[in-house]
Amino acid sequence: MPRSARSTQDSKSEILTAALEVIRRSGAPALTIDAVAEESGFSKGGVLYNFPTKDALITGMVEFLANQFGDEVAKARELHLSSPCPTLSAMIDVTQGWLRERQDVARAMLATKADKPDLSEPFKEVTTRLKKAVEAETEERGKAWMIWSSLEGLHFSDAHCASVFTEDELVVVFNQLRRCLDEIKN
Repeated sequence: MPRSARSTQDSKSEILTAALEVIRRSGAPALTIDAVAEESGFSKGGVLYNFPTKDALITGMVEFLANQFGDEVAKARELHLSSPCPTLSAMIDVTQGWLRERQDVARAMLATKADKPDLSEPFKEVTTRLKKAVEAETEERGKAWMIWSSLEGLHFSDAHCASVFTEDELVVVFNQLRRCLDEIKN
């Protein structure tokens, strides 16, 4: 489809996907408007039309990732409707996948966030919605928050390159979290 026939949202998604690929491949310092233009196939002007500054691009990437996480949890939730807490069950699956497949992105986003603490807001909005969903699904909030906190800790330690678990050990951890979830009453 020619660029002119694409919607602004499609263009933004393509540019953000390209920006994330630049970060995955080369790290946060390589993120430049020129690198994103080259990766996306857009002109530099096309990238700047959609994201007038590098800060706008970074903010867009964080919002894009937060929405992707929320969307993936919503989709996975449909597979766990028989779970005592479908949202939390979906979060376990999605977190396990993200730690396996997107760890370099989390690390890069952490590096870009250092001088922009408000970049966490899109993720806070998504997790606030997920928290409300979990609260609606179970009265055993203590157990649910224990599982939630474990997921957050795994994300945090991975983003800070401080995880001490091997891939096989992580499988054991996620299986244990699922067993704990099965003990929760609706």
